[in-house]
Amino acid sequence: MKPLNTSKLPSPALLALVMAGATLPAMAEEHGFVEDAQANLNLRNFYINRNFTNPAYPQGKAEEWTQNFILDAKSGFTQG
Repeated sequence: MKPLNTSKLPSPALLALVMAGATLPAMAEEHGFVEDAQANLNLRNFYINRNFTNPAYPQGKAEEWTQNFILDAKSGFTQG
């Protein structure tokens, strides 16, 4: 028996994306779905720089930087 070649199978994330995309045209026909929609993108940055002055520690300094994105999207559609 030949082993199953999983590289030719679509990933679960791809299947979920296709299924979600297929439902959008039906939802967009409803009044108010796009007209009253709003989206807010919040960007945050954080930087920390530490200087270690204790000679007992071999590490002299530590630096870290991070960034995140928060997308808050709301539809104007309400049922009934």
